[in-house]
Amino acid sequence: MKKTFALLMLLVILTGCSANNIPTYLLYKEIPQNYTLENAKTDKLVVFENGSITSGQSVWDAFLVKTEKKESCVVRLAYYYTLEDPSRYSPEHYEEIKDDYPVLYIMDLSFDGTEFTLYSIEDGIEYTQQYRYLKQFTEDSPPISAIYTKMEMYILVNDNEVTWEQIQHGMFSSIFGDIIDHRTVYSKYTLK
Repeated sequence: MKKTFALLMLLVILTGCSANNIPTYLLYKEIPQNYTLENAKTDKLVVFENGSITSGQSVWDAFLVKTEKKESCVVRLAYYYTLEDPSRYSPEHYEEIKDDYPVLYIMDLSFDGTEFTLYSIEDGIEYTQQYRYLKQFTEDSPPISAIYTKMEMYILVNDNEVTWEQIQHGMFSSIFGDIIDHRTVYSKYTLK
């Protein structure tokens, strides 16, 4: 399975994903260990900083166009996290985690015309997740929100009928079995 996926990724990369503003990427395993947030932006990855897109919107939009046409393609995603406000943590917990940040996670999201595959390597272990659908969810914030006015997300799911409310219920429910298999790959928050 891993070899098949690697060959599919190579084929997709070499067969012109650069059309429609989607860049051609290095093979995943060739990404340098010292790859930075600046590298991700320069290489036209779709970059999310602390949960919201900050670079690569046109690349994401081109990827969506290709998937809507059922064309095979791949987009590389970069998730960058910092400890924004140390006061949000207990002093003990902050001391425990402060050296782990900032952190950059990179994932490849591919579409073969039928199915989406999310691929990453963390600590030398390859992870592959497959989903049938990429669903868009938008939500206006409640009036009491002090953070954002609008949220837009793209979430990988296997049930095309699932709603954002059902996904949220599954995430916050304490009853085992309510969790809906999903993976958020894109988020954009319009801040107040």
